[in-house]
Amino acid sequence: MLNKLKLSLFENIVNGVKIANEDELNEILEERQAFACNPEELCYYSKDEKRLKFADISGLDEVRIPFGAKDKKEKKEKGKKKARPPIIGTCLTEGFDEFVPPDLNDVYSLNDLFKSLQHLIESNRLSRDELKVLTMRRHLMKLMCIPLNKQPISFDVVYWRDLVIFAYDWEKELEVASGSHQKMCQYSGFKFEKVVTERGPHDSNSSFHTVVQHTSGKTSVTYSAEIDCALPGSPGLHSYVELKTHPTLLDDKLKTANKLQWKLMALYCQNKFISCNYSAIGFRSTDFKLVSIKKYTEFELTGMLDKLPIFLTHPYSIKPKHIFQWYNIVINWLCQKQFDEDKPHVFKLYFKREPELMDSHLSMESVTGEEELRVFNKLVPEWFQNFY
Repeated sequence: MLNKLKLSLFENIVNGVKIANEDELNEILEERQAFACNPEELCYYSKDEKRLKFADISGLDEVRIPFGAKDKKEKKEKGKKKARPPIIGTCLTEGFDEFVPPDLNDVYSLNDLFKSLQHLIESNRLSRDELKVLTMRRHLMKLMCIPLNKQPISFDVVYWRDLVIFAYDWEKELEVASGSHQKMCQYSGFKFEKVVTERGPHDSNSSFHTVVQHTSGKTSVTYSAEIDCALPGSPGLHSYVELKTHPTLLDDKLKTANKLQWKLMALYCQNKFISCNYSAIGFRSTDFKLVSIKKYTEFELTGMLDKLPIFLTHPYSIKPKHIFQWYNIVINWLCQKQFDEDKPHVFKLYFKREPELMDSHLSMESVTGEEELRVFNKLVPEWFQNFY
């Protein structure tokens, strides 16, 4: 097993060159698809302040902007019944004074995933031997975007009862104070979601989530993901829509174009985790007015990113297939560690930036003693430890 994964791995990925003495990882390197098979939705649920409601869509909002001819017709017919305020020109800072950022402990907690797995196992819809890596899409996106961000980051990795529990070390974020502009950008994203979706009769604090599984090589990865909204009709991966905001493109400079390409690549990756085919970006002015909306299908995003890939370093640039090969290699590299006993084994996964970019690398360090127990209990609630 390699003791570290360098960014220079992209030389192997882009050029199709095998990794020395790593037959298992080379099998992954030869895969050309994002995943060994398309993600499968295991269940979905609405969440309010009290509980999770499985097979319930009360927390799922319906997108107002049309996608495709059929959707446009449905929107037109609904529009005759109820007039709505215009979307373009909306102030995305309205209500900001009352905005309370979400608690990071809730945002990154795996508790709801564990509740979902308990529900699936007890209803005989999932067996324990179908599980390997457990996480959230948020955590996977932090890992996936390392080659894009190129910044130091750390994760907690727990090996326990033949599971690999993977989580972003969000506590580091508490050490960095968020500026007012950053909070404004965060709020404008929430506001954009409200503007372009239909709020049903449900509690405005409710949300909608899916639990999905895909296979990376021979490794199953099971994760939860919050869904922004969906097309009209029945829920499912085929109908979910991702929403983002981005500054208006003020010039045609390369730096400006690159920022948008980075956003599109991150959006593409986020979509692939749930086989999402539809997404929209709301472009905001410098004073946070909604100026325009651009809609994308998966096919369109793939074409744009293949045509203008993300620059990594000379002479390498990243296309969608490259970043998924990177992700698949990392996931299977993590799963090369094997432990027989029930005792949890905790590691820190670090991405360390080096002066020479391609020497920057992922490496793992064992966590022991009281810190090992603290991390394990933080990630895995006691009730799930007893259940599983």
